[in-house]
Amino acid sequence: MKATDYNNYPEWMKKPFTKMVIYTYNDIRKDPDNPGRYIVPSHYQFKLTDQIIVTDEDGTNQRPIYIAYSKGASADGSIIFGQDLFFSSDNFGRIVLDPKRASDHDKYMFMEYSNMNASNPNRDDSVPVVWKKEDLEVKAKVSRVDRKARKEAMLEALQLSPHMVDVLVSVLGSRSDKDKSEEEKRDMIEDIAEKNPSKFLAAVKSNLSKIIQTIKEAKEIGIIRNDIKKQQFVFMPEEDLILSTKGFDKKKIYELFAKFLLENPKVLKTIESKVLMEKDLV
Repeated sequence: MKATDYNNYPEWMKKPFTKMVIYTYNDIRKDPDNPGRYIVPSHYQFKLTDQIIVTDEDGTNQRPIYIAYSKGASADGSIIFGQDLFFSSDNFGRIVLDPKRASDHDKYMFMEYSNMNASNPNRDDSVPVVWKKEDLEVKAKVSRVDRKARKEAMLEALQLSPHMVDVLVSVLGSRSDKDKSEEEKRDMIEDIAEKNPSKFLAAVKSNLSKIIQTIKEAKEIGIIRNDIKKQQFVFMPEEDLILSTKGFDKKKIYELFAKFLLENPKVLKTIESKVLMEKDLV
């Protein structure tokens, strides 16, 4: 086939290519022998031609065309295929296209419209998938959310009292972890907070939720009172001070009180004991 037989896209299909685009090899698998690593082919050359169905802009006049990644034509008019479009382990199974590189525009058209592109909504499903297009905006949003969660988890972990460290070790660790030094326990908890912030924060909030429930029960029974005027939690009926809430965020007052009780297990034990005694009397 001649070079002129390829890439006869309708004008409306010639997408503007103004931002960096990343295509990822579709069959990247986890390495069973090396946790955290992946198996990527050292060099994978896919077919540089394809046949796709195109239409006019209004969806009419459906017809097939041949597309290819071409470097031009030879003297007799036959197509010259590019030799620089393939997946490799050197690039971590990715092809990064930059609009500032002139040659990348032809690569973009081929990779975007090919049936081998899993992200092509109009692809022929009978053609095996070779790559997919990364949504960089979505990835950026996810990355920011992850970074924010890690920051929140690490700040929380760095402020833990020795008692709270022990509580979380019992929830997130193993039996042998309980015998470690405080520094070793902290290192383990901070490592979890950094690598798996959602797991760490869920464990913290789970413990807080139980304590908040106890606080509300104690308040309903009349064991403690949230004195809004004096801005403090007190034991009843003596009105002995438990915690001053001056400067607390009103929306988080119970969560902050629960954190205080986590850091002061003797006070928490006193409240829990009084709640149990009152329940036994009912």
